[in-house]
Amino acid sequence: MRKIRAIYIGDVRFDQCPVFELNMKTNYFEMLIDKEMRYEKECVEEDDDFLVFIVENDIATLIVE
Repeated sequence: MRKIRAIYIGDVRFDQCPVFELNMKTNYFEMLIDKEMRYEKECVEEDDDFLVFIVENDIATLIVE
């Protein structure tokens, strides 16, 4: 199954780095461990401080635009 996930690069300073996954139904990136924490798809895609990946078959590929 193909997933689109993102991380905020500022979070790598901490011991844990939240991962966000795109919910195709709502068009929001939702934090995996807290679905109430979410960002609109366009906000994540337009923010240079987010890294967005396609994850398929346990392989993550960075989307570079």
